[in-house]
Amino acid sequence: MSKIDFTQFTYEELAHALYAKGKADGFHKVTDKTKWRELVLAEKLGHKALPKISSGKGTQGYGSDAVDHANNRKAEYKSKAIEDQELRNLFRLPRGNKGKTYASLVVGGVYNGAYTHEAVDVYETIDHYFGVFYEELCVLIIKPHTAEVVRQLRTELDRRAALDKKGSTNLNTVSIDLDHTHLYTVAYKNTQWFESQGQ
Repeated sequence: MSKIDFTQFTYEELAHALYAKGKADGFHKVTDKTKWRELVLAEKLGHKALPKISSGKGTQGYGSDAVDHANNRKAEYKSKAIEDQELRNLFRLPRGNKGKTYASLVVGGVYNGAYTHEAVDVYETIDHYFGVFYEELCVLIIKPHTAEVVRQLRTELDRRAALDKKGSTNLNTVSIDLDHTHLYTVAYKNTQWFESQGQ
């Protein structure tokens, strides 16, 4: 991978270049939220990213961020940016004086549209991908089993209903512990980066 000499540019120039590239490729405002990460995930997975940040209810892409034409499936993306202190969790390195325990990394994301069981129904027909970014490089993408994503979404809806919880139910989260390998498959791993980290 060729390196860009970022020292030659201001933050504004770099952000503008990202915006301009997205616009030229047909994506509106890729600098809004984490839309640009969706384009990275789509590229790594060989998918076609949808041009809008979120496809609303009733639209063809509702509940998804991209299309996997090879499998004729929609894809929903979530991403997590990790910091230096979380590398130990990603690499499953021991911690503490005895060096026998570690806490594995948990990845996932918020499903803003999953606030009713009817809305969750849509996610049963979509593939889900959770990306891990470090210093804005995509280092890992996992593909949680759709059944597990739907199970977690429905469990949270039922929990809120049982508590008669008031307020927004628009923040339904799915989390996957990387130690629970029976719940996902690895869709992409940046092996060059892992090797550069001594892993």
